[in-house]
Amino acid sequence: MGDVKNRRAHASSLGARLGVPLPAATPVRVAHLVSHPVPYYATLYREIAARDDVDLTVYFYSAETLREFHDPGFGRLVQWDAELLDGYTSRFCPSAARPLGPSPWRRPPNWDIVREIGAGDFDAVWVHGYNHPTSVLAIAAARAAGAGVLIRDDQTLLHHRPWWKRTAKALALRTLFMGATGLYVGAQNRRYFAHYGIPEDRLVAAPHCVDNQALRARAAALRPRRRALRAAFGITDDAPVVLFCGKLIPKKQPRMLLEAYARVRRERRCWLLYAGDGSERAAIEETVARHGLPGVVLAGFLNQSEVPLAYAAADLLVLPSAWDETWGLVVNEALNFALPVIVSDKVGSAEDLVRTGWNGFVVPHAEVGTLARTLGLLVSEPPAVRAELGARGRDLVEAYSVERCASGIVEACQRVREGRWRVKA
Repeated sequence: MGDVKNRRAHASSLGARLGVPLPAATPVRVAHLVSHPVPYYATLYREIAARDDVDLTVYFYSAETLREFHDPGFGRLVQWDAELLDGYTSRFCPSAARPLGPSPWRRPPNWDIVREIGAGDFDAVWVHGYNHPTSVLAIAAARAAGAGVLIRDDQTLLHHRPWWKRTAKALALRTLFMGATGLYVGAQNRRYFAHYGIPEDRLVAAPHCVDNQALRARAAALRPRRRALRAAFGITDDAPVVLFCGKLIPKKQPRMLLEAYARVRRERRCWLLYAGDGSERAAIEETVARHGLPGVVLAGFLNQSEVPLAYAAADLLVLPSAWDETWGLVVNEALNFALPVIVSDKVGSAEDLVRTGWNGFVVPHAEVGTLARTLGLLVSEPPAVRAELGARGRDLVEAYSVERCASGIVEACQRVREGRWRVKA
């Protein structure tokens, strides 16, 4: 394959020198490797597949999420109600019949995928993350075949690790990232890639995104039904609604939010709406019952078509995570619904999507008192003030679009094929 790419580059250079018009460039052949189908990424794949200059094939390690499956974070069976495979070319090798398992590293490699990557004559192999043995092996296969390697990930340096883990990780990642292009999702993730050895001229912006257009259309359609939506959740008045959207698991600190809300509720009437499920739900319910805490609604798991109902009913979003919240796409979603947001300083998207006092607030992850004061401030503001903050956030998130992310990935793939590494961020 390396010879094929060299001949292409030589022909292009010779044609340019002689002034001979060349036929239209063939699309860049791209293999994308990812663990399993999820709703968030399907829109991005469709957008890339619609571009004439890319021939995209998405390889999934597992097909488990195409049917009902057990999600350990939500602690229940889930079946997505969004279309996961339409509009782009996907490939499930026989090994994809295996379940996901509790940990990627305990799952055997997908050797059939690795073999196809090695023999597939791809110009670029784009790997999502590296926490699966198949990803690491596929990177090696791509390099052996002469394909360029692109890695998109959302890890950050926000979370402290013991020195020995940092040392081992640095050695492993500097080797893995050697010669690769880093598709970074935001400012924190860019620092992460640079820290582990990817040079500035091989860092390409591929911002974390949701389908802004679809969400804004839902927001506009649901706006006239706001009162009825709130009533359906059991919210009986116009007091501000604080929304937590996501898995009720320790790292996201839903119980810390409950404590902050309880302090605010003593002084100001408001509501707390939990849209999600998980291991912390029982403790939340027990605390609410024990203290007779009013205004707390646990809506349970909401599927993709139902989550917008919670955003439309809410007045602000809170994501108080303590660790491993590498981005937080719920922030993107909330901003598209013009909601002010409060996030902790351990949320990866905070630097990109939240400007303190302008469209929301960033608070220390371990200070429930600061969270309570900030929550109380936003709850006490007139609706017009929250609306102004929300409008600013809505404008800000426009740059974090599926179209912009796709353009960054496509341009990076083209430059990888052409051997031109310097890509504008």
